[in-house]
Amino acid sequence: MTDSTVAVPVPVPSQQRRTPPDAPALLAAADADADAFADRLHDGALQALVVARYAADACVRGADPALARDAAQEALVALRRAVWDLRPRGTDDLPASLRELSQRRAAAGAGALDLQVDATACAALSAAARAVAYRFVQAALPSDGPATVRLTAGAGSAVLDAGGIPDDLIGWTARATALGGHLDATGPSAHLLLPLDDAPDTSGDHR
Repeated sequence: MTDSTVAVPVPVPSQQRRTPPDAPALLAAADADADAFADRLHDGALQALVVARYAADACVRGADPALARDAAQEALVALRRAVWDLRPRGTDDLPASLRELSQRRAAAGAGALDLQVDATACAALSAAARAVAYRFVQAALPSDGPATVRLTAGAGSAVLDAGGIPDDLIGWTARATALGGHLDATGPSAHLLLPLDDAPDTSGDHR
């Protein structure tokens, strides 16, 4: 006897849908990140090392050794700062990571951040989304001066605004899409929307 049972597709809840990631865009974004880091390393720590080398040469010729020591220390600080910036952060405690970023930014003379971050919304993000949120803040922040970072809970999404627009919009759009969110760069500052795993009951607008 032939089984006439027809399989009926089961609808997938909207919060579980994921748009297939754009692999070429994600690869291009990784290359752009590496290129940007190389630029920062060249313009920061590498230049400090060049100064330290000249100071060491001058010391050999009889200049004050303290100048060489100070130049080497400055180069070491610049290199440590570059390595710290490169490490992924935010996966465990995004608000704490942003506070540390603010403190380091202030110590470097760029100005502390005004953090308006919803801790409940942060906790409802996946670890990957929290890491991407932290990177987005780094990418979208103005290079210096006061800045405000806002992370609020919208309708099923966390909405993040770091007061600026990242250079690589295509890459950030691909990252957001891979996580089931999207990037809104239509205003004076970009908004990164990331899905909440446990969405708060709110219909707030990010505008």
